[in-house]
Amino acid sequence: MRDEIKAQIRAILRSNWPEIGADFEFAVSRSPRAQWGEFSSNAAPRATQTLRALGIEVTPAQIGETLEREWNARKRKGQTCFRTEFRGGKTNFFMSDQFLHESLSRATREGAHYGAGDFLAGQRVLVEFVSSDPTGALSFSAGRFGAAGEAICRLFEAQGARVSREFYLNDATSSSKMQSLGESVMAWYRGAFGQKSALETTDNSAFVRGVASELARRDGAKWLAAPRDEFLAVASRAALLAAVESQKSSLARFGVRFDEWVSESQLRLDGRVENALTRLAQSGHTYESEGALWLKTTDFGDECDRVLRRSNGDTTYFAGDIAYHLWKFERGFDLILNIWSVEHRPYIGRTRAALRAAGIDEAKFEFLVCENAILKRDGVPLRLGIGGAALLLDEEVEEIGAGALKLFFLKTPLQNVAEVDLEIAARDEESNPAYAVQLLPSRLARLQRETEGSLAQNSLNGAAQNGESAPEWGAGERDLARLVGLWPDVSREAAKTRAPEKIAEFLLELATATREILRQSAPSAVPLPQRLELLRAAQSVAASALKILAIEAREQF
Repeated sequence: MRDEIKAQIRAILRSNWPEIGADFEFAVSRSPRAQWGEFSSNAAPRATQTLRALGIEVTPAQIGETLEREWNARKRKGQTCFRTEFRGGKTNFFMSDQFLHESLSRATREGAHYGAGDFLAGQRVLVEFVSSDPTGALSFSAGRFGAAGEAICRLFEAQGARVSREFYLNDATSSSKMQSLGESVMAWYRGAFGQKSALETTDNSAFVRGVASELARRDGAKWLAAPRDEFLAVASRAALLAAVESQKSSLARFGVRFDEWVSESQLRLDGRVENALTRLAQSGHTYESEGALWLKTTDFGDECDRVLRRSNGDTTYFAGDIAYHLWKFERGFDLILNIWSVEHRPYIGRTRAALRAAGIDEAKFEFLVCENAILKRDGVPLRLGIGGAALLLDEEVEEIGAGALKLFFLKTPLQNVAEVDLEIAARDEESNPAYAVQLLPSRLARLQRETEGSLAQNSLNGAAQNGESAPEWGAGERDLARLVGLWPDVSREAAKTRAPEKIAEFLLELATATREILRQSAPSAVPLPQRLELLRAAQSVAASALKILAIEAREQF
Protein backbone atom coordinates (compact mmCIF):
# COMPACT_ATOMS: atom_id res chain seq x y z
CA MET A 1 0.00 0.00 0.00
CA ARG A 2 2.67 2.52 0.99
CA ASP A 3 4.79 1.35 -1.96
CA GLU A 4 1.95 2.38 -4.28
CA ILE A 5 1.70 5.75 -2.53
CA LYS A 6 5.45 6.30 -2.93
CA ALA A 7 5.31 5.41 -6.63
CA GLN A 8 2.54 7.95 -7.30
CA ILE A 9 4.24 10.68 -5.24
CA ARG A 10 7.46 10.15 -7.17
CA ALA A 11 5.61 10.28 -10.50
CA ILE A 12 3.91 13.58 -9.59
CA LEU A 13 7.13 15.16 -8.36
CA ARG A 14 9.14 14.14 -11.42
CA SER A 15 6.44 15.34 -13.83
CA ASN A 16 6.70 18.82 -12.25
CA TRP A 17 10.40 18.85 -11.39
CA PRO A 18 12.29 16.55 -13.79
CA GLU A 19 15.50 17.34 -11.90
CA ILE A 20 14.39 14.99 -9.15
CA GLY A 21 16.01 11.63 -9.86
CA ALA A 22 14.33 8.25 -9.96
CA ASP A 23 16.29 7.29 -6.81
CA PHE A 24 14.92 10.22 -4.77
CA GLU A 25 14.33 8.98 -1.22
CA PHE A 26 11.55 10.00 1.16
CA ALA A 27 9.36 8.31 3.75
CA VAL A 28 5.75 7.16 3.82
CA SER A 29 4.71 5.97 7.28
CA ARG A 30 1.66 5.23 9.38
CA SER A 31 0.14 8.43 10.72
CA PRO A 32 0.36 8.59 14.52
CA ARG A 33 -3.24 9.86 14.77
CA ALA A 34 -6.38 9.03 12.81
CA GLN A 35 -7.19 12.72 12.25
CA TRP A 36 -3.98 12.94 10.21
CA GLY A 37 -5.09 10.12 7.95
CA GLU A 38 -3.77 6.61 7.50
CA PHE A 39 -0.36 7.59 6.09
CA SER A 40 1.92 10.63 6.15
CA SER A 41 4.87 11.55 3.94
CA ASN A 42 7.79 13.96 4.25
CA ALA A 43 8.12 14.11 0.45
CA ALA A 44 7.61 17.89 0.24
CA PRO A 45 10.43 18.99 2.60
CA ARG A 46 12.75 16.27 1.25
CA ALA A 47 12.12 17.35 -2.35
CA THR A 48 12.71 20.98 -1.32
CA GLN A 49 16.14 20.08 0.04
CA THR A 50 17.01 18.13 -3.11
CA LEU A 51 15.94 20.91 -5.49
CA ARG A 52 17.61 23.69 -3.51
CA ALA A 53 20.85 21.70 -3.58
CA LEU A 54 20.52 21.87 -7.38
CA GLY A 55 20.03 25.64 -7.26
CA ILE A 56 16.24 25.57 -7.80
CA GLU A 57 14.35 27.86 -5.42
CA VAL A 58 11.14 26.28 -4.20
CA THR A 59 9.29 26.04 -0.89
CA PRO A 60 7.82 22.98 0.87
CA ALA A 61 4.38 24.62 0.60
CA GLN A 62 4.67 24.88 -3.19
CA ILE A 63 5.60 21.24 -3.51
CA GLY A 64 3.03 20.10 -0.94
CA GLU A 65 0.20 22.02 -2.60
CA THR A 66 1.17 20.64 -5.99
CA LEU A 67 1.13 17.12 -4.57
CA GLU A 68 -2.28 17.71 -2.98
CA ARG A 69 -3.81 19.20 -6.12
CA GLU A 70 -2.56 16.60 -8.57
CA TRP A 71 -3.13 13.65 -6.22
CA ASN A 72 -6.75 14.58 -5.60
CA ALA A 73 -7.24 15.03 -9.35
CA ARG A 74 -6.10 11.43 -9.74
CA LYS A 75 -8.56 10.36 -7.04
CA ARG A 76 -11.43 11.99 -8.92
CA LYS A 77 -10.42 9.94 -11.95
CA GLY A 78 -10.47 6.75 -9.84
CA GLN A 79 -6.69 6.28 -10.03
CA THR A 80 -6.25 6.09 -6.24
CA CYS A 81 -8.38 5.19 -3.22
CA PHE A 82 -6.89 7.93 -1.02
CA ARG A 83 -7.54 11.63 -0.77
CA THR A 84 -4.72 13.83 0.45
CA GLU A 85 -4.08 17.13 2.13
CA PHE A 86 -0.91 19.06 2.88
CA ARG A 87 -0.68 20.23 6.47
CA GLY A 88 2.19 21.27 8.71
CA GLY A 89 4.86 20.22 6.22
CA LYS A 90 3.42 16.71 5.85
CA THR A 91 1.33 15.22 3.08
CA ASN A 92 -1.40 13.16 4.73
CA PHE A 93 -3.40 10.39 3.04
CA PHE A 94 -6.95 9.39 3.98
CA MET A 95 -8.76 6.19 3.00
CA SER A 96 -12.09 6.65 1.28
CA ASP A 97 -15.22 4.96 2.65
CA GLN A 98 -15.45 3.07 -0.64
CA PHE A 99 -12.00 1.64 -0.05
CA LEU A 100 -12.93 0.68 3.51
CA HIS A 101 -16.07 -1.09 2.28
CA GLU A 102 -14.03 -2.98 -0.36
CA SER A 103 -11.45 -3.94 2.28
CA LEU A 104 -14.15 -5.32 4.59
CA SER A 105 -15.64 -7.36 1.76
CA ARG A 106 -12.25 -8.69 0.80
CA ALA A 107 -11.36 -9.56 4.40
CA THR A 108 -14.57 -11.52 4.96
CA ARG A 109 -14.17 -13.25 1.60
CA GLU A 110 -10.50 -14.22 2.04
CA GLY A 111 -10.65 -14.99 5.77
CA ALA A 112 -7.29 -16.12 7.15
CA HIS A 113 -5.62 -15.37 3.79
CA TYR A 114 -6.46 -11.66 3.98
CA GLY A 115 -3.29 -9.67 4.60
CA ALA A 116 -0.94 -12.40 3.34
CA GLY A 117 1.64 -11.02 0.93
CA ASP A 118 4.14 -12.28 -1.60
CA PHE A 119 7.26 -10.12 -1.37
CA LEU A 120 9.17 -13.17 -0.06
CA ALA A 121 7.34 -15.69 -2.25
CA GLY A 122 9.54 -18.64 -3.22
CA GLN A 123 12.43 -17.57 -0.98
CA ARG A 124 14.07 -19.94 1.48
CA VAL A 125 14.91 -18.24 4.75
CA LEU A 126 16.95 -19.53 7.69
CA VAL A 127 16.43 -17.89 11.08
CA GLU A 128 18.73 -18.73 13.99
CA PHE A 129 17.54 -17.47 17.35
CA VAL A 130 17.73 -18.04 21.12
CA SER A 131 20.86 -20.32 20.93
CA SER A 132 21.40 -20.05 24.69
CA ASP A 133 24.35 -21.80 26.29
CA PRO A 134 23.28 -25.30 27.39
CA THR A 135 24.32 -24.67 30.98
CA GLY A 136 20.94 -24.70 32.69
CA ALA A 137 17.27 -23.86 32.43
CA LEU A 138 16.24 -21.14 29.99
CA SER A 139 16.59 -17.61 31.31
CA PHE A 140 13.82 -15.02 31.42
CA SER A 141 15.46 -12.84 28.75
CA ALA A 142 15.94 -15.84 26.47
CA GLY A 143 12.16 -15.98 26.36
CA ARG A 144 12.13 -12.60 24.64
CA PHE A 145 14.55 -13.84 21.99
CA GLY A 146 12.30 -16.85 21.46
CA ALA A 147 9.13 -14.75 21.15
CA ALA A 148 10.83 -12.35 18.73
CA GLY A 149 12.29 -15.11 16.57
CA GLU A 150 9.03 -17.05 16.33
CA ALA A 151 7.08 -13.89 15.44
CA ILE A 152 9.56 -12.88 12.74
CA CYS A 153 9.46 -16.39 11.26
CA ARG A 154 5.68 -16.19 11.09
CA LEU A 155 5.84 -12.73 9.51
CA PHE A 156 8.13 -14.14 6.82
CA GLU A 157 5.82 -17.10 6.25
CA ALA A 158 2.86 -14.73 5.87
CA GLN A 159 4.80 -13.11 3.01
CA GLY A 160 5.34 -16.40 1.18
CA ALA A 161 8.76 -17.48 2.49
CA ARG A 162 9.72 -21.06 3.37
CA VAL A 163 11.31 -20.64 6.78
CA SER A 164 13.67 -22.93 8.69
CA ARG A 165 14.12 -22.28 12.42
CA GLU A 166 17.43 -23.24 14.04
CA PHE A 167 18.85 -23.28 17.55
CA TYR A 168 22.66 -23.46 17.72
CA LEU A 169 24.01 -25.49 20.64
CA ASN A 170 27.48 -24.56 21.89
CA ASP A 171 27.71 -28.05 23.34
CA ALA A 172 31.43 -28.80 23.21
CA THR A 173 32.00 -30.36 26.64
CA SER A 174 35.63 -29.22 26.50
CA SER A 175 34.58 -25.54 26.64
CA SER A 176 35.34 -23.61 29.82
CA LYS A 177 31.62 -23.10 30.55
CA MET A 178 30.81 -26.79 30.27
CA GLN A 179 33.90 -27.73 32.30
CA SER A 180 32.85 -25.34 35.07
CA LEU A 181 29.32 -26.72 35.01
CA GLY A 182 30.65 -30.28 35.20
CA GLU A 183 32.79 -29.40 38.22
CA SER A 184 29.74 -27.98 39.99
CA VAL A 185 27.84 -31.19 39.32
CA MET A 186 30.79 -33.20 40.65
CA ALA A 187 30.78 -31.16 43.87
CA TRP A 188 27.07 -31.69 44.47
CA TYR A 189 27.38 -35.38 43.56
CA ARG A 190 30.10 -35.89 46.17
CA GLY A 191 28.00 -33.97 48.68
CA ALA A 192 25.14 -36.42 48.12
CA PHE A 193 27.41 -39.12 49.58
CA GLY A 194 28.64 -37.01 52.48
CA GLN A 195 31.99 -36.13 50.95
CA LYS A 196 33.42 -32.64 51.16
CA SER A 197 34.44 -31.43 47.75
CA ALA A 198 37.72 -29.76 47.08
CA LEU A 199 35.73 -27.31 44.99
CA GLU A 200 34.01 -24.55 46.96
CA THR A 201 30.97 -24.13 44.73
CA THR A 202 28.64 -21.15 44.94
CA ASP A 203 26.18 -22.54 42.41
CA ASN A 204 23.06 -23.37 44.41
CA SER A 205 20.71 -23.61 41.49
CA ALA A 206 18.07 -26.30 41.50
CA PHE A 207 19.28 -27.30 38.04
CA VAL A 208 22.80 -28.34 39.12
CA ARG A 209 21.55 -30.07 42.25
CA GLY A 210 18.98 -31.88 40.14
CA VAL A 211 21.60 -33.14 37.69
CA ALA A 212 23.85 -34.33 40.51
CA SER A 213 20.95 -36.03 42.30
CA GLU A 214 19.86 -37.83 39.16
CA LEU A 215 23.44 -38.97 38.51
CA ALA A 216 23.65 -40.31 42.06
CA ARG A 217 20.27 -42.05 41.74
CA ARG A 218 21.16 -43.62 38.39
CA ASP A 219 24.78 -44.67 39.04
CA GLY A 220 25.04 -44.75 42.82
CA ALA A 221 28.53 -44.02 44.19
CA LYS A 222 30.19 -45.33 41.03
CA TRP A 223 31.97 -42.08 40.18
CA LEU A 224 33.47 -41.32 43.59
CA ALA A 225 36.52 -43.50 42.87
CA ALA A 226 36.71 -42.75 39.15
CA PRO A 227 39.63 -40.77 37.65
CA ARG A 228 38.88 -37.06 37.77
CA ASP A 229 38.92 -36.53 34.00
CA GLU A 230 36.53 -39.42 33.44
CA PHE A 231 34.19 -38.18 36.18
CA LEU A 232 34.31 -34.63 34.79
CA ALA A 233 33.40 -35.83 31.30
CA VAL A 234 30.42 -37.79 32.65
CA ALA A 235 29.24 -34.89 34.84
CA SER A 236 29.57 -32.37 31.99
CA ARG A 237 27.70 -34.66 29.61
CA ALA A 238 24.91 -35.26 32.12
CA ALA A 239 24.55 -31.50 32.69
CA LEU A 240 24.52 -30.83 28.94
CA LEU A 241 21.78 -33.38 28.22
CA ALA A 242 19.66 -32.13 31.12
CA ALA A 243 20.07 -28.50 30.04
CA VAL A 244 19.11 -29.19 26.43
CA GLU A 245 16.06 -31.19 27.49
CA SER A 246 15.05 -28.46 29.93
CA GLN A 247 15.38 -25.72 27.30
CA LYS A 248 13.45 -27.70 24.71
CA SER A 249 10.61 -28.26 27.17
CA SER A 250 10.55 -24.59 28.20
CA LEU A 251 10.37 -23.39 24.61
CA ALA A 252 7.63 -25.90 23.77
CA ARG A 253 5.55 -24.67 26.73
CA PHE A 254 6.15 -21.10 25.58
CA GLY A 255 4.94 -21.92 22.06
CA VAL A 256 8.28 -21.56 20.24
CA ARG A 257 9.41 -24.34 17.93
CA PHE A 258 12.57 -25.21 16.04
CA ASP A 259 13.12 -27.32 12.95
CA GLU A 260 16.76 -28.07 13.79
CA TRP A 261 18.92 -28.08 16.90
CA VAL A 262 22.42 -27.73 15.43
CA SER A 263 25.21 -29.13 17.57
CA GLU A 264 28.65 -27.50 17.62
CA SER A 265 30.23 -30.78 18.67
CA GLN A 266 28.57 -32.56 15.74
CA LEU A 267 29.94 -29.94 13.34
CA ARG A 268 33.39 -30.78 14.71
CA LEU A 269 32.82 -34.53 14.38
CA ASP A 270 31.61 -34.03 10.78
CA GLY A 271 34.85 -32.23 9.94
CA ARG A 272 33.14 -28.94 9.17
CA VAL A 273 35.37 -26.93 11.52
CA GLU A 274 38.57 -28.29 9.96
CA ASN A 275 37.12 -27.73 6.49
CA ALA A 276 36.39 -24.11 7.41
CA LEU A 277 39.97 -23.60 8.63
CA THR A 278 41.30 -25.13 5.41
CA ARG A 279 39.12 -22.80 3.33
CA LEU A 280 40.33 -19.76 5.25
CA ALA A 281 43.96 -20.86 4.92
CA GLN A 282 43.54 -21.29 1.16
CA SER A 283 42.14 -17.77 0.96
CA GLY A 284 45.45 -16.50 2.30
CA HIS A 285 44.01 -14.76 5.36
CA THR A 286 45.40 -16.97 8.14
CA TYR A 287 48.81 -16.96 9.79
CA GLU A 288 50.58 -18.61 12.72
CA SER A 289 51.97 -16.77 15.72
CA GLU A 290 53.22 -18.14 19.04
CA GLY A 291 52.01 -21.60 18.10
CA ALA A 292 48.41 -20.46 17.45
CA LEU A 293 46.52 -20.11 14.17
CA TRP A 294 45.04 -16.64 13.56
CA LEU A 295 42.54 -15.18 11.11
CA LYS A 296 43.52 -11.78 9.79
CA THR A 297 40.10 -10.20 10.29
CA THR A 298 41.72 -6.74 10.43
CA ASP A 299 41.99 -7.01 6.64
CA PHE A 300 38.19 -6.72 6.64
CA GLY A 301 37.61 -3.96 9.18
CA ASP A 302 37.76 -5.89 12.47
CA GLU A 303 39.51 -4.20 15.41
CA CYS A 304 41.99 -7.05 15.90
CA ASP A 305 42.87 -10.45 14.47
CA ARG A 306 41.15 -13.53 15.94
CA VAL A 307 42.48 -16.88 17.13
CA LEU A 308 41.16 -19.95 15.31
CA ARG A 309 43.30 -22.65 16.92
CA ARG A 310 45.05 -22.23 20.25
CA SER A 311 48.64 -23.28 20.86
CA ASN A 312 47.37 -26.43 22.64
CA GLY A 313 45.69 -27.55 19.42
CA ASP A 314 42.08 -26.82 20.46
CA THR A 315 39.94 -24.87 18.03
CA THR A 316 38.14 -21.84 19.41
CA TYR A 317 34.46 -21.05 19.76
CA PHE A 318 34.91 -18.56 16.90
CA ALA A 319 36.21 -21.30 14.62
CA GLY A 320 33.09 -23.37 15.30
CA ASP A 321 30.90 -20.33 14.70
CA ILE A 322 32.56 -19.70 11.34
CA ALA A 323 31.99 -23.34 10.35
CA TYR A 324 28.31 -23.03 11.28
CA HIS A 325 27.90 -19.87 9.20
CA LEU A 326 29.61 -21.44 6.21
CA TRP A 327 27.28 -24.42 6.51
CA LYS A 328 24.32 -22.07 6.61
CA PHE A 329 25.51 -20.51 3.36
CA GLU A 330 26.21 -23.86 1.69
CA ARG A 331 22.60 -24.95 2.12
CA GLY A 332 21.46 -22.38 -0.42
CA PHE A 333 19.18 -20.09 1.60
CA ASP A 334 18.18 -16.77 0.05
CA LEU A 335 18.26 -14.99 3.41
CA ILE A 336 20.05 -16.00 6.62
CA LEU A 337 18.93 -14.06 9.68
CA ASN A 338 20.73 -14.23 13.02
CA ILE A 339 18.77 -12.88 15.98
CA TRP A 340 21.37 -12.29 18.67
CA SER A 341 21.27 -10.85 22.16
CA VAL A 342 22.77 -7.43 22.75
CA GLU A 343 25.78 -9.08 24.42
CA HIS A 344 26.68 -10.57 21.04
CA ARG A 345 26.76 -7.23 19.21
CA PRO A 346 30.61 -7.18 19.19
CA TYR A 347 30.58 -10.55 17.37
CA ILE A 348 28.83 -9.15 14.30
CA GLY A 349 31.87 -7.34 12.91
CA ARG A 350 34.24 -10.27 13.34
CA THR A 351 31.67 -12.71 11.88
CA ARG A 352 31.19 -10.54 8.79
CA ALA A 353 34.97 -10.26 8.48
CA ALA A 354 35.30 -14.05 8.58
CA LEU A 355 32.62 -14.46 5.91
CA ARG A 356 34.44 -12.02 3.63
CA ALA A 357 37.73 -13.80 4.31
CA ALA A 358 36.08 -17.07 3.24
CA GLY A 359 35.02 -15.39 -0.01
CA ILE A 360 31.27 -15.92 0.32
CA ASP A 361 28.36 -13.58 -0.33
CA GLU A 362 27.83 -11.93 3.04
CA ALA A 363 24.87 -9.96 1.63
CA LYS A 364 22.72 -13.01 2.33
CA PHE A 365 23.44 -12.65 6.05
CA GLU A 366 21.51 -10.30 8.29
CA PHE A 367 22.13 -9.68 11.99
CA LEU A 368 19.33 -8.45 14.25
CA VAL A 369 20.27 -7.46 17.78
CA CYS A 370 17.56 -7.97 20.40
CA GLU A 371 17.73 -6.27 23.80
CA ASN A 372 17.07 -8.12 27.03
CA ALA A 373 13.94 -8.04 29.16
CA ILE A 374 13.64 -7.01 32.78
CA LEU A 375 11.01 -8.10 35.27
CA LYS A 376 9.57 -5.64 37.77
CA ARG A 377 7.43 -5.94 40.84
CA ASP A 378 5.96 -2.70 42.26
CA GLY A 379 8.24 -0.81 39.88
CA VAL A 380 11.43 -2.40 41.23
CA PRO A 381 13.53 -4.60 38.89
CA LEU A 382 13.85 -8.20 40.07
CA ARG A 383 17.33 -9.65 39.74
CA LEU A 384 16.69 -13.13 41.12
CA GLY A 385 13.99 -15.74 40.78
CA ILE A 386 12.68 -18.42 43.10
CA GLY A 387 15.13 -19.46 45.81
CA GLY A 388 17.63 -16.75 44.90
CA ALA A 389 18.54 -18.39 41.59
CA ALA A 390 18.50 -16.70 38.17
CA LEU A 391 15.20 -15.52 36.72
CA LEU A 392 13.78 -18.32 34.60
CA LEU A 393 11.30 -18.26 31.72
CA ASP A 394 9.25 -21.14 33.16
CA GLU A 395 8.55 -19.26 36.39
CA GLU A 396 6.99 -16.28 34.63
CA VAL A 397 5.05 -18.39 32.12
CA GLU A 398 3.53 -20.09 35.14
CA GLU A 399 2.81 -16.78 36.88
CA ILE A 400 1.30 -14.65 34.09
CA GLY A 401 0.86 -17.01 31.12
CA ALA A 402 2.71 -17.48 27.83
CA GLY A 403 0.43 -15.24 25.78
CA ALA A 404 0.60 -12.28 28.15
CA LEU A 405 4.38 -12.62 28.46
CA LYS A 406 4.81 -12.63 24.66
CA LEU A 407 2.80 -9.43 24.32
CA PHE A 408 4.90 -7.68 26.95
CA PHE A 409 8.09 -8.92 25.26
CA LEU A 410 6.98 -7.84 21.79
CA LYS A 411 5.11 -4.55 22.26
CA THR A 412 8.47 -2.86 22.81
CA PRO A 413 10.79 -2.44 19.77
CA LEU A 414 13.45 -5.14 19.81
CA GLN A 415 16.28 -2.62 20.04
CA ASN A 416 14.88 -1.42 23.39
CA VAL A 417 14.76 -3.25 26.74
CA ALA A 418 11.35 -4.83 27.35
CA GLU A 419 9.88 -4.22 30.79
CA VAL A 420 7.41 -6.69 32.27
CA ASP A 421 5.65 -5.31 35.34
CA LEU A 422 4.16 -8.22 37.25
CA GLU A 423 1.67 -5.99 39.05
CA ILE A 424 0.19 -4.86 35.70
CA ALA A 425 0.52 -8.22 33.93
CA ALA A 426 -1.47 -9.96 36.69
CA ARG A 427 -4.46 -7.62 36.47
CA ASP A 428 -7.75 -8.90 35.09
CA GLU A 429 -8.84 -5.54 33.72
CA GLU A 430 -8.22 -3.03 30.93
CA SER A 431 -5.00 -1.51 32.27
CA ASN A 432 -3.32 -4.83 31.44
CA PRO A 433 -2.68 -4.70 27.67
CA ALA A 434 -2.64 -8.50 27.44
CA TYR A 435 -6.10 -8.65 28.97
CA ALA A 436 -7.69 -6.56 26.19
CA VAL A 437 -5.70 -8.22 23.40
CA GLN A 438 -6.37 -11.83 24.40
CA LEU A 439 -10.09 -11.12 24.92
CA LEU A 440 -10.36 -9.37 21.54
CA PRO A 441 -11.72 -12.35 19.53
CA SER A 442 -14.22 -13.15 22.29
CA ARG A 443 -15.45 -9.57 22.37
CA LEU A 444 -15.80 -9.38 18.60
CA ALA A 445 -17.66 -12.69 18.62
CA ARG A 446 -20.08 -11.29 21.21
CA LEU A 447 -20.75 -8.24 19.02
CA GLN A 448 -21.27 -10.54 16.02
CA ARG A 449 -23.82 -12.64 17.90
CA GLU A 450 -25.71 -9.52 18.95
CA THR A 451 -25.75 -8.22 15.37
CA GLU A 452 -26.83 -11.57 13.97
CA GLY A 453 -29.62 -11.65 16.54
CA SER A 454 -30.80 -8.20 15.49
CA LEU A 455 -30.72 -9.23 11.83
CA ALA A 456 -32.76 -12.34 12.59
CA GLN A 457 -35.28 -10.34 14.60
CA ASN A 458 -35.63 -7.77 11.82
CA SER A 459 -36.17 -10.59 9.34
CA LEU A 460 -38.96 -12.01 11.49
CA ASN A 461 -40.52 -8.56 11.75
CA GLY A 462 -40.25 -8.00 8.01
CA ALA A 463 -37.94 -5.00 8.39
CA ALA A 464 -35.78 -4.02 5.41
CA GLN A 465 -32.11 -5.00 5.61
CA ASN A 466 -30.36 -2.19 3.77
CA GLY A 467 -26.78 -3.18 3.17
CA GLU A 468 -26.06 -0.76 0.34
CA SER A 469 -26.42 2.66 1.98
CA ALA A 470 -23.32 4.59 3.01
CA PRO A 471 -22.41 3.75 6.60
CA GLU A 472 -22.67 6.38 9.32
CA TRP A 473 -19.76 5.18 11.39
CA GLY A 474 -20.15 5.29 15.15
CA ALA A 475 -17.49 5.57 17.84
CA GLY A 476 -14.89 2.89 17.28
CA GLU A 477 -16.51 1.56 14.10
CA ARG A 478 -14.59 3.61 11.57
CA ASP A 479 -11.37 2.99 13.51
CA LEU A 480 -12.07 -0.74 13.34
CA ALA A 481 -12.78 -0.50 9.60
CA ARG A 482 -9.62 1.50 8.86
CA LEU A 483 -7.53 -1.01 10.82
CA VAL A 484 -8.96 -3.84 8.72
CA GLY A 485 -8.02 -1.84 5.61
CA LEU A 486 -4.50 -1.25 6.96
CA TRP A 487 -3.80 -4.87 7.92
CA PRO A 488 -2.11 -6.00 4.66
CA ASP A 489 0.26 -3.02 4.84
CA VAL A 490 0.96 -3.49 8.56
CA SER A 491 1.81 -7.16 8.09
CA ARG A 492 4.03 -6.49 5.09
CA GLU A 493 5.86 -3.58 6.72
CA ALA A 494 6.45 -5.55 9.94
CA ALA A 495 8.04 -8.34 7.89
CA LYS A 496 10.16 -5.95 5.82
CA THR A 497 11.48 -4.13 8.88
CA ARG A 498 11.71 -7.24 11.13
CA ALA A 499 9.45 -5.42 13.61
CA PRO A 500 6.93 -7.64 15.43
CA GLU A 501 6.17 -4.68 17.68
CA LYS A 502 4.12 -3.27 14.78
CA ILE A 503 1.80 -6.28 15.07
CA ALA A 504 1.54 -5.87 18.85
CA GLU A 505 0.73 -2.17 18.41
CA PHE A 506 -1.87 -3.06 15.78
CA LEU A 507 -3.55 -5.53 18.15
CA LEU A 508 -3.68 -2.89 20.87
CA GLU A 509 -5.35 -0.49 18.42
CA LEU A 510 -7.88 -3.17 17.48
CA ALA A 511 -8.61 -3.78 21.16
CA THR A 512 -9.12 -0.06 21.79
CA ALA A 513 -11.55 0.33 18.87
CA THR A 514 -13.50 -2.77 19.93
CA ARG A 515 -13.69 -1.57 23.52
CA GLU A 516 -15.06 1.77 22.28
CA ILE A 517 -17.83 -0.02 20.38
CA LEU A 518 -18.74 -2.07 23.44
CA ARG A 519 -19.03 1.10 25.53
CA GLN A 520 -21.69 2.65 23.28
CA SER A 521 -25.20 2.51 24.70
CA ALA A 522 -26.94 4.01 21.63
CA PRO A 523 -27.73 1.65 18.71
CA SER A 524 -25.28 1.76 15.82
CA ALA A 525 -26.31 3.80 12.78
CA VAL A 526 -24.42 1.42 10.48
CA PRO A 527 -26.81 -0.87 8.55
CA LEU A 528 -26.83 -4.29 10.19
CA PRO A 529 -25.43 -6.21 7.17
CA GLN A 530 -22.48 -3.80 6.95
CA ARG A 531 -21.92 -3.90 10.70
CA LEU A 532 -21.85 -7.69 10.59
CA GLU A 533 -19.37 -7.58 7.72
CA LEU A 534 -17.19 -5.16 9.73
CA LEU A 535 -17.18 -7.43 12.77
CA ARG A 536 -16.47 -10.56 10.78
CA ALA A 537 -13.60 -8.82 8.98
CA ALA A 538 -12.17 -7.54 12.26
CA GLN A 539 -12.46 -11.02 13.77
CA SER A 540 -10.48 -12.49 10.88
CA VAL A 541 -7.77 -9.82 11.11
CA ALA A 542 -7.49 -10.16 14.90
CA ALA A 543 -7.04 -13.92 14.57
CA SER A 544 -4.29 -13.44 11.95
CA ALA A 545 -2.42 -10.89 14.06
CA LEU A 546 -2.59 -13.05 17.18
CA LYS A 547 -1.37 -16.03 15.19
CA ILE A 548 1.70 -14.12 13.98
CA LEU A 549 2.69 -13.35 17.57
CA ALA A 550 1.79 -16.93 18.62
CA ILE A 551 -0.59 -15.56 21.25
CA GLU A 552 -3.62 -17.65 22.14
CA ALA A 553 -6.97 -15.92 22.57
CA ARG A 554 -8.88 -16.36 25.80
CA GLU A 555 -12.60 -16.53 26.52
CA GLN A 556 -12.14 -15.09 30.00
CA PHE A 557 -9.53 -14.21 32.62
